[in-house]
Amino acid sequence: MGFWKDTFNTSNFWPFHHNPNIFTVSEWQRDKDTPSIIYLIVRLIHFCAFFTILILSYTKETDEGKHKWTIYLTNWGLIACTAQSFLSSLMVFCTLLGVRVWESDTLVNSIQKFYSAYWVINVLATTVAFTISFVYWTLIHKPEYWSVLNFMVHGMNSILMFIDFCIVGHPVRLLHFIYPIIFTMVYVSMTAIYYACGGTAKNGDKYIYPILKWDHPLSTLGYCVAIVILIVVIHGGTFFMQLGKSKIAEMCFGTNVEERDEDMDAAGQML
Repeated sequence: MGFWKDTFNTSNFWPFHHNPNIFTVSEWQRDKDTPSIIYLIVRLIHFCAFFTILILSYTKETDEGKHKWTIYLTNWGLIACTAQSFLSSLMVFCTLLGVRVWESDTLVNSIQKFYSAYWVINVLATTVAFTISFVYWTLIHKPEYWSVLNFMVHGMNSILMFIDFCIVGHPVRLLHFIYPIIFTMVYVSMTAIYYACGGTAKNGDKYIYPILKWDHPLSTLGYCVAIVILIVVIHGGTFFMQLGKSKIAEMCFGTNVEERDEDMDAAGQML
């Protein structure tokens, strides 16, 4: 009961952690106090991959597609994924620089203040990427849509975020499901306003996505409710996978930082 009471404590809605250092280290490094060069390289590769997909997604569009690139949730998700990978790389780089080169606590403390923003973007980027891929390949995709770029923006996004999830050292809070829901609801509200103003998809259709037909509001709202439920389920899945991942990492490497005790205890209770 103690585990669930702590998990659903309302303070866990907020993206605050008493040791920001865990946002700059990997789950799979023995020294959990200082980021490693290998981890920095991994973060940079992760950012470059998303940045490349983002640029290709925009530049390969037709002129009409470029004008309407920002109306698609897929591209909102790509922006979020790229932003979180950039912020993570920056935090790891500056922490590594501050600890190993300049020996500057000021630099480390300053850059790690961004952990809350990173945490929010990371959790919504992860859940939204998985949701986009699931919804696209089950409800939207047609054989004629297939292309390498299409797979990159609707499939590789989730693959990269899953790799990211497996590597990072910070926890997943169950109540943080609220962030991807807010993100998605902002997008849904935008599509309703866009439709009301007479906006169209890049191919001329009056619907951005076939499941968002605002002239059929009941069915559209039904899809929106289903997507919200899907987001909660997916985020819940990442929460439990993180507990398992932390337990495995503890058995392999142990832990040498205080703040991980709460996550290790939680994993121990659940597994």
